[in-house]
Parts: sequence; structure tokens; C-alpha cells
Amino acid sequence: MKKGLYLIIGIALTLVNLPVEANYYTTLPAGVRALVLRQVETTQINSSFTGNQSKKDYSFNLNIDAPSIQAATKLVDVYLEPLKQMSPEAYNAFSLGEYKIDANAQVSVQALALAYGITNRLTSYISVPYYRAKVSMNMVRTKNNNNSEVKKLVNQTVSGASNQDLASSFLQGATSALPDISGENIQSIIVNYLGYQPLGTWEGQGLGDIDWVFIYRLTDAAEWGMAATAGVTLPTGRTDDPDILQDIPFGDGQTDVFFEFGGGATHSSKFISGDAFMRYTHQFAKEKTLRIPESEDYALGTYKANFKEKLGDKIDLSIGPTMHFTSWMHLNLGYLYNYTFESRYESPYSDANSVLQKDTNQESHTLRAEIGFSTVDSYTKGNFVAPIMIKLSGQKVMAGKNIPDVSRADLEFRLFF
Repeated sequence: MKKGLYLIIGIALTLVNLPVEANYYTTLPAGVRALVLRQVETTQINSSFTGNQSKKDYSFNLNIDAPSIQAATKLVDVYLEPLKQMSPEAYNAFSLGEYKIDANAQVSVQALALAYGITNRLTSYISVPYYRAKVSMNMVRTKNNNNSEVKKLVNQTVSGASNQDLASSFLQGATSALPDISGENIQSIIVNYLGYQPLGTWEGQGLGDIDWVFIYRLTDAAEWGMAATAGVTLPTGRTDDPDILQDIPFGDGQTDVFFEFGGGATHSSKFISGDAFMRYTHQFAKEKTLRIPESEDYALGTYKANFKEKLGDKIDLSIGPTMHFTSWMHLNLGYLYNYTFESRYESPYSDANSVLQKDTNQESHTLRAEIGFSTVDSYTKGNFVAPIMIKLSGQKVMAGKNIPDVSRADLEFRLFF
């Protein structure tokens, strides 16, 4: 579940370009600055798209049965292994209870960006995001223990045996003394045995990863153009705490570099234009302290170790038309595609490496709509006091693989000076 919650950082805003108009390839004039403020709000995030592209809630049933207990600790083998050998029926029936754990998250991001036209062709900007996040992980008991049924099956097995030895007597006595595992007991195991902080609600806020970007316009044509972009993402955001199950990182802990190419064209009527771009992001490897998962089915771990983590590189594509209803209002529709390659982990723990990198490749298909209002044209004609732009947009993940099912709304304000 926690791996899925990590992916929520994918809603982090990226100021892909800062044109004066709506065209992708437009850069700021030399000496002109732009101040950009953006607010991003997500809906409540409580489900994801799995590896087979179906939806799945951020919840799971914790059945405290024999296999799950043996996966968590070998300390109880002195009881469960003899039980399995003497009475497979009792072993299969064994359960100290079942709990349902639900998780949901909500994220809010504010960003401040400052752009500067170095030349008429070259614009640079720095974007600084600030996160506020809340994650709730609630546990509810859905089934009681069936100790009485297990005791009955064990007694039937022992009484039907031709001879009763010390092991049989021990098994009967241990079964009669089986405990009831309450929610408090589970919290105690999580905190005192596994070393995690308690389940519940986690809230955090802080700086995200900072982007420093350069955009270079490649053409001089008035109604069409191309541009190239290069940038670096600095690891300034909060990273994951391996001792908290429900926290969200605000950055991924290593430096990224990205390269982007795109272009667009405007119809002679000036009413409609189209833009498209492709970005490739390389994520550098970094050593991190992570939990060593017990197995693929039991991802919790009692111990921590240093892993060399190489997060997967990313490909982003965007395409869409813009309708310019007037000189001061436009409507943009867009399709966004992302593919993230599988992550890699290196450590002396080969099984843990495989568990950590499982289902780390991601894919998403997102639809986006934006309405924008601009006074830039009115300002250049002397009809408005300041050149500003306001944009309101919404986007929804329509399909994907190993990503959160999330919708978000953006409100953006730009001031040129």
C-alpha cells in the first residue's frame, strides 16, 4: 500500500513552459520577467490503477491466520508447525481475527516561479513548490477469532489418535490458551516489534523539489514554431521516512535532469492553434536507507539497510488544441501521457531488491481542460494597467498502470513586468 501512496507525489506541479501567449514555443522578450503563482488541489486519493490497469482501493484485509503470522515472525513456529502436521484442518481454520485497513490522502501544493527573458529566444525560470499533505490510515475489525473452532478440531484429532504424547498435550494446552488479537495488539506489534510509528493520521508540509529550467526558441516564424527545453530538478523536498507507514515524500531524494522538444502552429484565422511536446527525464541513482521487506506478500520489514536506488527514467508526451475566442480568453484541451521505467535496487539482499522494484514501472493517460484570461494584448495597446494572465484548469487520470487514481485542479496567476 505504501508504494502506491508514494506515487501521489506524481501530482506535483511542473511548470512545463512559461510563454507570454498560449503557444508552446513562445519565450519571454529579452529583459522581461514573469512572476507565477500556482495552487494545486487534489481530490481525495483512495484508489489506484494496478499493474493490469484495473482500479483498486487503497485498502487491504489483514487476516491474522497461520500463514500470515509465519510470514511475519518465526517465533510462533513452535506452535504452528506442529499444528499443521498434526491437524491440517485446524491449521487452515486458524485465525485470530481479520481487520480492514483503509487509506486515503489529499495533497495541496503552492508554487512560486520566477522567469526571465535572457534574450528574445532564451528564457529561464526557477519553480519552488510547497506541499501540504494529509494521509489517514484507519483499521476496523471485520471478523472475530475462531479459537473455539480450532480447539474443537485439535481435540478431535488428539482424541482420535492411537496414542497421546507430550507434543499432543502441549498442542491442546496451547490451543486452549490462544489469545484474542485486538487493534491495540496490532498497533503494539507494529510499534514495539517492527519498529514503525503507530498507524493513524499523518500530516506534513514542506518544500518540494526545485526545478531550474531553460527554454530556447528555435524558429522565428510568427504562426508556427519549435522550442527546446533543458532543466534540472534538485532534491530539496522531504524524502520518505522508512519508520512511518503512511507518510508521503515531497521529493524523491536525488537529482533529475530532463530534456524536452516541442512545437506548435496557429491557423491563419487566429482562432485555433495546436501544440505538442515530448520530455525525457533521467533520474540519477542515490543511496537510501530502506526497510528490508520480508517477502513479496509481506512487505513490512523489521530491519533497515542501505540500498542503491535508481528510479526509472520517465517519458512525458502532451498534445492538444487551443481555441482563442478573443484576444483575452482561450480554452485549451490536452491529452497527457507518461511512462516511467522500472526502478532498480542494489544491495546484498537480492530478494529484497526484487520485492522493492516490483510494480515500479508506471503508465498514465490523462485528460486536461484549461480556460485562461489574459490582459497582455490589452496592456500592449495601452488599454489595461498591467499584463497579467489567469488560468483555471482541471485534469483527470483516465487509465494507467501502478499509479494513483487522482483528479486535480490548478489555479495559476502570472504577472509580467
